[in-house]
Amino acid sequence: MESNEWMGRLLGICQWITRLAYINLLWLLFMVAGLFVFGAAPSTVAMFTIIRKWLKGEMDLPVFSFYWQTYRKEFWKANRLGIILLGILMVLYLDWRLISSVQDSLYPILMGCLIGVAFLFLTLMLFIFPVYAQYEYKTLQYIKTAFLLGISYPLYTMVMASAAICVFAISIFFNGVGILFFGSGLSYVLMYISNLLFGKIAKDFNVVVKKVL
Repeated sequence: MESNEWMGRLLGICQWITRLAYINLLWLLFMVAGLFVFGAAPSTVAMFTIIRKWLKGEMDLPVFSFYWQTYRKEFWKANRLGIILLGILMVLYLDWRLISSVQDSLYPILMGCLIGVAFLFLTLMLFIFPVYAQYEYKTLQYIKTAFLLGISYPLYTMVMASAAICVFAISIFFNGVGILFFGSGLSYVLMYISNLLFGKIAKDFNVVVKKVL
């Protein structure tokens, strides 16, 4: 009996490894199809959406067709969000270059402010795609909701940040693992932890999930 139980668990782990490797490949392929600039956001949205479905027990999902359907449906909306996020990142980079050229006593103050804003941006990035996959909002509402969740639930934010750092570290030290699982591994841990938070919010505030996909 124990042997069958262990075999079942091993089979389940192998299935998850295969799923994550496959969806990571789709993530890369669809980013390339959109020339990276236009493919990154919709491909990431599609990946988070499918992983959300898996975490909810929808394991028989036709992965490729659903991925393509989500990619097409969310293409323009996801790219609008991606352009806003890229714009914020560019502003932060330009501010960093400008502050780096400051030589007087204002430098530590300005750099401290920039680090604080960069930290808030990273907090936003932890939640933005899980929120997109979970809720049906307008573009700016995703940013507002992700930001508010990040600062309102610091424990979840710290756990997600720690998990993301672990995924980055593993991907850097083990290049093969990074190629096969970086995107899907990161999205899995962020979506898993976010689901715990979404469940808590739904229970505490009676929030209804409106996502159709």
